[in-house]
Formats: sequence, structure tokens, C-alpha cells
Amino acid sequence: MEKLVLFIPFIPIMIAILIGFLNKKEHMPKVAIFFSSLVALLGLYGTYYVMSTDEAIYGFGGLLVFNELSAILVPYVAILGLVIRKYSTKYMWDEPGYKRFFILLNFIFSAIYLLVMSNNLIILTMAWQLMSISLYLLISFNVESKSAIKNGGWTMLVHKLADLLFIIAVILTYKTFGSFDLAELSQKWLVMSGSGPIDNPMIYVIGFLFLFAAMMKSAIIPFHLWLPYTSEAPTPVSALMHAGVVNVGGILLNKMAFLLLLTPAVLNVAFVMGLITAVFASILMLAVSDIKRSLGYSTVGQMGYMIMEVGLGAFSLAIYHLMVHGIFKASLFLESGSLINQARKEPNIPRRLSHEIFWKEKPQYNSINMFRMIAFFTVLPVIVFIGVKLLLGENFFHFNVATLILAFAWLTGTQLFLSFFEVSKANSPKVILALISSFIIVLFTYEFVGLALEHFLYGEHGALFYEVATLHVSGTMTLLMLIAIMIVGWYFTYKQHFVGIPIGEHKPNKPKWRIYKMLAKEGYISDMYVKYFKIF
Repeated sequence: MEKLVLFIPFIPIMIAILIGFLNKKEHMPKVAIFFSSLVALLGLYGTYYVMSTDEAIYGFGGLLVFNELSAILVPYVAILGLVIRKYSTKYMWDEPGYKRFFILLNFIFSAIYLLVMSNNLIILTMAWQLMSISLYLLISFNVESKSAIKNGGWTMLVHKLADLLFIIAVILTYKTFGSFDLAELSQKWLVMSGSGPIDNPMIYVIGFLFLFAAMMKSAIIPFHLWLPYTSEAPTPVSALMHAGVVNVGGILLNKMAFLLLLTPAVLNVAFVMGLITAVFASILMLAVSDIKRSLGYSTVGQMGYMIMEVGLGAFSLAIYHLMVHGIFKASLFLESGSLINQARKEPNIPRRLSHEIFWKEKPQYNSINMFRMIAFFTVLPVIVFIGVKLLLGENFFHFNVATLILAFAWLTGTQLFLSFFEVSKANSPKVILALISSFIIVLFTYEFVGLALEHFLYGEHGALFYEVATLHVSGTMTLLMLIAIMIVGWYFTYKQHFVGIPIGEHKPNKPKWRIYKMLAKEGYISDMYVKYFKIF
């Protein structure tokens, strides 16, 4: 019975073939939703089987496997696919390529399932290639739009380069280790990791090739432009890209996790590239004016966080991160159409945050109460964090750096909230209590779920990744970095509220406007590609 789970990657292809023979438009989404529901049920059954028996399901001569990683990701992808298909039923109804859309959508889901469930590097390569082709055809779905075709071509170029690096890595892996079987290779890599430092440079080459292939598919800077510039794709495709396709880099690195045990330098590079991406993309997100492109840069920043977690050895947290972010971002994209429609009808459209920062006159505050409130607001969560850490013990918190990243994002977001939005004396205690509570809840969710996923995915071997990741941060360093973040945040908030400029005498700050211009032009990276690569 459990072997039926292994047919999941082929069901979307069957759906595509059935839709190809249908003539009545109203029957196409019904077929897609019915069989997609079957995939979701099979995925949930497979998850139950793996969790209850602690055994993976192998089939087709060991080419496919439904293991712990599949048990987490297949139901996630299946339920996401069901929602996107249901949304597309009405959203795409008036499009001339309705049948073509559902056929392509099912092909890309088949590629994702194959990638997740593959136990052979050849199957993994086929899924990697099929995903690139299907994504290009979906992004350039509007064949009458020159910009859609152009941006689809850029996406195809980046993804094909990722495919090339991936194929080279697969060939070198076979020549070095003599096998395409991932389960066999993972066991071999695990044994090698316990035999001391690796002096074979070819293993590092393989590790870097897989890393850069993953970075290109996950839109890590400087390979990121394909994602923000796909805003002309249909909204369901955008939701799928930001919740599914862009996550394949993290999925690949988890499938190659035991290889990365042999290459700590690869993990260090992943951390640095992820850090650059997280910071730069998060800043660009505030500057661009297009709502879909802003969401695109938000996703790029989150992918930076995900790669950082991999670079720190928190492979299980990367899986948790990509799933939670995927659900959140898919919801945002599926809502973006209605938001734009409401904004067009609403005459009092609120100004963007960039206007608030660079232009709007700010009243001169003559009370220090606001600053004290913010200081208390940022200190209390850190006190709670330290207290819980002391009570539960140092060993409970395996993810010091991941917690630091979480705290950084939370502190930044909440201080921006207090800077840009008025909080009255009447509602400020409620707002502060709500935001502090959210921090505590998210912190413990992050820790408990991360630990549970680590034990489920890697068992006793989970701690090895933290030992290999040489960019380890201790609890003391975490505390010091949190204090530094708070000081910077307090200063920023103080400058925002205590500007010392009388009302009516505000003048534009030219250096700020130059910075904003650079950010609005996305760091001139797209201009450089136009000039040197003639892409756009």
C-alpha cells in the first residue's frame, strides 16, 4: 500500500495529459483539483507511515525515496499546489491560454516532487532541468508581452547556468565517489567526515558547484535579478515561485548535507553570501515602488536568511524557514491583486515608507517618555531571552546564531514600526505587549520546531553540522551582538523622533536623496547587466 506514495511525481503529468484531451474549459480545473487532492492525501499518508514506522519508502529500483525530508516537504508542496490550482480556476478564466497554463503548472509540480523524492543524481538532474524549462514557459506565459518574454529569457539564462554547474557537479561526484545513489553517497560522506580533515580539492570543487547552483535557483545576490523581474508572470505563478521554486536551493543543500560535512569552507561562503543578500535585499525592498517587485526583494532577503542558516549548520532550520516563509509569501501574492484593485479605487492611498524617511516633516518631540518606552520595549525581550536561557541551560539553545538573526529581524521590524507609525498613549501599552509576546512566541516556536525537525531529519548526526560550521557564535557573542543591534536601533529611533527641526523649516537632505536614488535603481545592478551582458 505504501508503495503508492512513490507515484506522486507522476500524477501531475497524468493530470497534464488528461487536461490536454479535454475540450470543455470548466472540466479542466475540476480534474486538476481532484487529482491534486489525491496527491495531498497520498503525501499525508506517506508522512504518517514514515513517522510511525521510522522507515523510508524506496521504489523503482532505488531511484525514488519517500524519506524524512519527503515526509515534510511533499505534503507542504501538495497542499500549496491545491490552493494555487483552486485560486487559478477563476483568476485565469479569461486568459486565452487557460489549458496551456494548467498543463505547465502540473509539469512544474511534477519537477518539484521529483526533486524532493529523488534518490539518484540522474533523476535529480532531470527534475532540476524540467523545473527550469517549465518555469520559463510560465513566466513568459503572456506571449504578447515583450517584457515578459525578455524577463523569462533572463530567468532561463540564470537557471540554465545553474543547470550547467549542477551537471558538472554530478559528473565530478560520480568520478570521485563512484555512485549516483544518494543514500549510498550520504553514508559514504558520513563515514569520511569521521576520518579527519579532507585533503582532496575535488570534493571542495563539488561542494562549491552545488552551492552556486543552489544560490542561482534561490536568487542569492548577485544572481537575484531574475526573481524581482518576473512580476509580469500570472499571480498564481508568482505565488508558486516565491513559495516553492525559489526554495529548491535549500532543498538541494539539505539533500547534500553530508557532503557539506566534508567542506567547511563551502558553509562559510554560504553564510557570507546569505548575509550580504539578506541585508541588501531587505533594504531594496523598502525602496522599489512596484508591489510585486517589493515582494520579490523580500523573498530574496528571506532566501539570504535561509542560506545563512545552512552556512551555520542549521540545515533543519532552513527547511522550517522555507516552509513558513513560503506559506506567508504565497498568501501575500494571492492577495496582491485585490490589494492593487482596492488601492486604485481608494483616493487616500497611504504614502510609502521611503517618503516618510526622506521627505515628510517630523514634529519636534519635547518629551523623553517615547524614547524611554522604546528602550524598555527593546530591553525586556533580551532580558526574557537571557532568563530563559539560564533556566533551561546552554545546551537547549542549539541555534544561537539563528536566534540572533531572528532577533535582528524582529528588533529592526518593531523599531521601524515605532518610527513610522504613531502610537498614542492610550494604545501604546497594548502594542508593546503584543509585540513582545510575538517575539517570545516566535522565539520558542523557532527553537522547539527547529530541534524537532533536526531530530526527525538527521537524528544523532544533527550536531555534526554545527561542529563543521566554523563560523560558530557562542551565547556570549550572541548577547554582545544583540546589545550592539539595540544601540544602533535606539540611535535610529532617536534621530527619527528627536530631529530638532522646527515645523515648517524642513529641507530635503541631498545625501539621503542620493542614497534613495541608488536604492530605487536597485544598486544599478540591472544597469550593469544591460551594459555588459545586453540582457534587458
